Amino acid sequence: MLKLGRALTYTLTGVTAATVIGIVPAPAVAAAAPLPSDVTALSTPAADPFGRFIVSRGLDGTMLYSRGNPTANTYDPFVSTGQVILGDPTGVLTPDGAQVFGRDVFNRPVTALGAAFNQPSGFEVIPGLLISSEIAAVQIPSRGSQPPQTRIFARGLEDGAVYTNLLIQGSPQGWVNLGGVITSEIAAAVTGPLDFTVNLRLVARGTDNRLYSMLFNNTNGVVSGWTPVGDLVATGNPELLSNGGTQELRGNELFVRGAPRNGVFTWNFDSPGWVDLGGVANSDLTAAVASDGGVQFWVRGTTNNIYLNRRAPGAVRFGGYINLRGIGTGNPVSTGAAPFAGRTVADQVFVRGTDNRLYGLIQVNFVGGFDRFAPINGPAQG
Repeated sequence: MLKLGRALTYTLTGVTAATVIGIVPAPAVAAAAPLPSDVTALSTPAADPFGRFIVSRGLDGTMLYSRGNPTANTYDPFVSTGQVILGDPTGVLTPDGAQVFGRDVFNRPVTALGAAFNQPSGFEVIPGLLISSEIAAVQIPSRGSQPPQTRIFARGLEDGAVYTNLLIQGSPQGWVNLGGVITSEIAAAVTGPLDFTVNLRLVARGTDNRLYSMLFNNTNGVVSGWTPVGDLVATGNPELLSNGGTQELRGNELFVRGAPRNGVFTWNFDSPGWVDLGGVANSDLTAAVASDGGVQFWVRGTTNNIYLNRRAPGAVRFGGYINLRGIGTGNPVSTGAAPFAGRTVADQVFVRGTDNRLYGLIQVNFVGGFDRFAPINGPAQG
């Protein structure tokens, strides 16, 4: 069961967050149990949906960075930023370049800017919280004269609760406790409608291994409280559908592997209920919107091959699994198909190979058109 700690108060706005009936308060503890191995064992790179950069973790524990070349749909060799991290990094696109995030060896959240998409440097600690998870980062869509904003989420080291921080033009505004005791990484995505109010959806696994969700209003800080997402027992990290860099906001569909067989399951918040999509997953899933507006997810199967499953625009059901070969050893990540500076992919996926290099596969079109898996050179991935 996902447990709520003390009553939640959004200290930046004075709005008291709603709680959920039936969720038992958690006792005060010195430190929460670490995240279990079923959600931390596999590495997951982070790829910008516009094809501008990729961040990953090297075998030496440092954050690796690769600058993208959207016009050519290619990426420069990975270079080490020198920042040693625990777990995997993430990053978001900002007007100034790539803002990357990670957890250092002292469990502190750290960030740096890759100005003009050059190698990030000058890492700084985001003060006020020790964390025990990776950082989920969401770029807030621009609204009128509002300055650029990024919202980040992480699990607190002491209590296992979810915390959030708003960065305005890269400057953190302070951590806010959203409650809960979670046992997975955090999935976060912008969901509609988009006006001057920006709503984000969060999903994480609770202590009962079931998933819980929350809606968060980025404008005034009001939250819905954690609510259960059915009764499926999740066996991996949740994945919220991203918009793939398009203007069409999503965040309404959830993908996860679940018990008893590590099958693939999906949940649509607009039409609730778990749907079994078959298959057996050897990894977490990655999902995004393709260039035609269709929904696609990628997963590593029992043979460690990479599989794609697609729902065409206007269709109700997914069409079935396509084996794209390749031998993966981590979690795949897809970019979607945001058009940017000549970028023309229908979708693109990345996964670590058996030689500890990261490989990318371009989907050229929707009638069987795929490029070959091609490595990104540089230091080995961890």
